[in-house]
Amino acid sequence: LAFFNNSLVCPDGWMASLHSCWYPVENRVTWTAASQFCSEHTWGGVRGRLLDAKTAVERSFVAPPSSGSDASYFSYFHTGLKRNASNNQWVWGDGTQPEVGAFYMGRPAPNCAALDTFTGAMVDVTCGLQLKFICQIDKYI
Repeated sequence: LAFFNNSLVCPDGWMASLHSCWYPVENRVTWTAASQFCSEHTWGGVRGRLLDAKTAVERSFVAPPSSGSDASYFSYFHTGLKRNASNNQWVWGDGTQPEVGAFYMGRPAPNCAALDTFTGAMVDVTCGLQLKFICQIDKYI
């Protein structure tokens, strides 16, 4: 993972990115387990959430694995983007909607989105797929 601006305040063990702090987790788990793990981590009263990599710049901070067995679908990370079951709309963990046409969400069945670190694209995946993930919290300024 590539990060910058580490001088801004983040909790110990977290890395500073553009406007938030990231905590990468190497364990592969389902979207639900990843989301729960992130929400259990708080800082200054703020709950963590799955990565909201809304822009190409933010997505570029997550570098692909260099080689080995991780050079396959394991280059995918769970993100905070999920389809709302009540209205079938995609929504980020912070409640905002993604930009129209910003991501490839072609199949009707998957309800979660992952970041493909090789292409920087967001793709729809089955929520039960076990992937690595990154937790995110807003950083103190």
